[in-house]
Amino acid sequence: MVDNNKIRGEKTSGVSMAGVLTERDIRDRLKGDPGDVHTLVITPFDWKFDKDSVDLRLGSSFFVPKSHKSPCFIPGITKMLHLYSEQYVPYGSYLVLHARHTVLGSTLEYIKLPSDVSGQILTKSSWGRTFVTIEAAPWIHPLYRGCLTLEIANASNTPIVLYPGVKVAQLILLKTMRDTVKGETDKMEGKYIGPVRPEPAQLSTPEEALHTLGISKQDVVYPFDECLEHGDFLRHVAYLLKKQGFTVEET
Repeated sequence: MVDNNKIRGEKTSGVSMAGVLTERDIRDRLKGDPGDVHTLVITPFDWKFDKDSVDLRLGSSFFVPKSHKSPCFIPGITKMLHLYSEQYVPYGSYLVLHARHTVLGSTLEYIKLPSDVSGQILTKSSWGRTFVTIEAAPWIHPLYRGCLTLEIANASNTPIVLYPGVKVAQLILLKTMRDTVKGETDKMEGKYIGPVRPEPAQLSTPEEALHTLGISKQDVVYPFDECLEHGDFLRHVAYLLKKQGFTVEET
C-alpha cells in the first residue's frame, strides 16, 4: 500500500513541494487503492513510460465537423448536433483527417487524477513533425475522471490517416503545492464529468456570459436580429405559417 503522507509530502504549513512527476512517482501513484483520492488511475495501461510522462492512445469515437444550413454557429444558442456528426472507427480501421481540417477524438485511456496532481496534454513530437497538433483543453484539473477529449488538427496540405489505438499524445503530471481535497466526500466538479468518448462543447449563451458585465438581455445582439431588420426573418415566419394553413397578409 502506498504511504499517502509520503506522497503528499505534507508539512506543518500545509504546503508541499511541487513539480513534475517522474516515472518512479507515477508508478508509485498507480499502485494505490483506486478509491483513494491520492491514487492515480490510467486504464487500460501498458506500463510503458518516458522519464517524466505517460503516452496516451487514440480512441475510436470521433466528432467530425459538418456544414449546415445556418449562416453561423452561435455559442450556447445553436444546437451542437448542427456542428458535429459522430463517427465510430473500429480498431484496425482508420479515419482520414483532410488537410486544414480538425476533428474531436478522445483518449483510449480512462484517467483518474489524484486530488494533488494536475495534468497537461502535449502532442507526441513525431506527430507534431507531420503538422498534426493534439490538444485536450490542455490543462487537466485535480480529481478529473474520464477519457480526455482531444482536439486534433491537421495543419498540413496533405490528408493524414488516423488509426485508433496509436499513441498520439503524452500526459505530463504535476504535483500541486497544496492538496485540493476538501474532505472524504469531495467530488469532481465541472462541466465534463466521467466522459468515455469525445464531448461536445458546453457553452454559455451570450446573455449568460455577458451578464456579469452588466449587459442586459435587451442589449445582446444576435445575427438573426439583423435579418429581422431587413424583413428576412418575418418572411420566413410567414412562410412557415402558410405551410401550416394560416392566412398571412402580404405587406
